[in-house]
Amino acid sequence: MNMLALRAVLAAALVGTGLSGCSLPHFDTCEGTEAAVAELDQLPALELHPKGAVVVGGDPWSGAGCVDDTAGAWLTADRFYAYGGTRKEVVEYYGRAAPAAGWQPAGSLDRGLGLGFVVFCFESADRPSVTLSFTSPEKLREFYGTEPHPAELLGVDARTLYSWSAEAETDGSRIDC
Repeated sequence: MNMLALRAVLAAALVGTGLSGCSLPHFDTCEGTEAAVAELDQLPALELHPKGAVVVGGDPWSGAGCVDDTAGAWLTADRFYAYGGTRKEVVEYYGRAAPAAGWQPAGSLDRGLGLGFVVFCFESADRPSVTLSFTSPEKLREFYGTEPHPAELLGVDARTLYSWSAEAETDGSRIDC
């Protein structure tokens, strides 16, 4: 096929998809999301935590921002905690506190507590979903290169490390679990 014919075929394909209502996929970017990021970071559910849980502040532990990758962009707000109690105590706490604040568990809270990485999601009808996830010091070293252990940075005795976070679309609207 010569170059002129190839250009004609490509032009017809582009005009045809435009007239039929089809288009190339739209990907959001992080541009202009500062207000939505700040609002997500103030989500009331993010302030919930069991008594004795200590937030590990600063990057990469806690904070809010926009993530922009090849699949698009989304907002995230994270709180990372060091806690002296057990995973079971943390799950029981959020199993009571999240529904009282308007977020319902999206699945069973009884599964997988003995596994290395466990995720529980809580949904609200009109607000971003909130996720509870557990990790281990070994995974933290692998992902973030952390030394010393984040609880040591705070001077606390922590048996359990977990993240309590929310994610939203770039306009601040909810993302399902």
